[in-house]
Amino acid sequence: MTYPRLSRRSRLRDTLRAPFRRAGVIAGAVGLLAAVACDSRPSSSNPDSASAAGGTGTADSVATTVSSSGWDAGAGPFVVLPTVDGGLMAGSLLRPDASELTVGDTVGVGAASADGRLELFARSGKVGMARLTVEGAPRVDDGCTAWPVARLAVDAGVTVAPWTAAFTVGRVTAIPLDSIEGLASRDSARLATDLTRLASGLADDTSSTFRGLPFVVMRAWRARGLDTAFIVATLARRVNQEDDPKEERLVVVVDAIGDNAKAWTVAWHERAAGHEEELVVAEPLLAFRNVGARDVRLLFGRDDGVALGAAVLSRGKSGWRVLWESAVAGCN
Repeated sequence: MTYPRLSRRSRLRDTLRAPFRRAGVIAGAVGLLAAVACDSRPSSSNPDSASAAGGTGTADSVATTVSSSGWDAGAGPFVVLPTVDGGLMAGSLLRPDASELTVGDTVGVGAASADGRLELFARSGKVGMARLTVEGAPRVDDGCTAWPVARLAVDAGVTVAPWTAAFTVGRVTAIPLDSIEGLASRDSARLATDLTRLASGLADDTSSTFRGLPFVVMRAWRARGLDTAFIVATLARRVNQEDDPKEERLVVVVDAIGDNAKAWTVAWHERAAGHEEELVVAEPLLAFRNVGARDVRLLFGRDDGVALGAAVLSRGKSGWRVLWESAVAGCN
């Protein structure tokens, strides 16, 4: 099935929100930015190894800390994504409670940022720190919006490593995600086989265009530092018609409990299909916990070069659920 041709901002808004809401229904029953293609280096963070799924910090236990938008205030007043000027020394500052009419507002951001220090994270863990200066949203064409710009500064001689998300200092602890590319070839192939098997068995595979075609694993990361592991991956399958090529992409979060892959389950997924240059799917940016909390969170982003948004999934006692979705900044 192909999606109707919408304006790029409208298409991203629809693919950002509708799949996450559908996923929220199946969570517990059964993934933007190419800033870091592979985070396989050792992590400097050291999260505790308590199981989030079996702990007392359930999804319900954090309900009193979330805002009306669903954002957990324990994670800080904003999140920064590396989408400006190459993404090393600047990014977009996403305010959790912004609407699509107020994404460019900076009122109160300075006060909320405390001393202006940020921790920079890649999928593998914490990779550095920086000082934050907030600028107004860049000038854009009529009918467009943009998030405020976050400028970063570091001490002389400090090299900034590629990062995927930044938070106010002391708010979150990263859960390292190891890329499948860092595994031995035999282990990598076996994991890819298990992921394609799970993807092919999903019940909502209703598209006659792609049904029966094999999936290929594009990217995959496995969480470590947890008693109950999970895998987040992006898969694709294609119809290679020269005059009308189509692609389906599938983002999955797999609860990978134990070594028996046959017992693994797809805990959350989203599916999008259409022409390759039009597809916008969730890109996993960071797995984390709020400091002092046990629930596991997954930050996703979407950036098609025109529109930008983000969302957070949370795993508590009852499984994975959508905790927060940002507004979308972009062009009509």
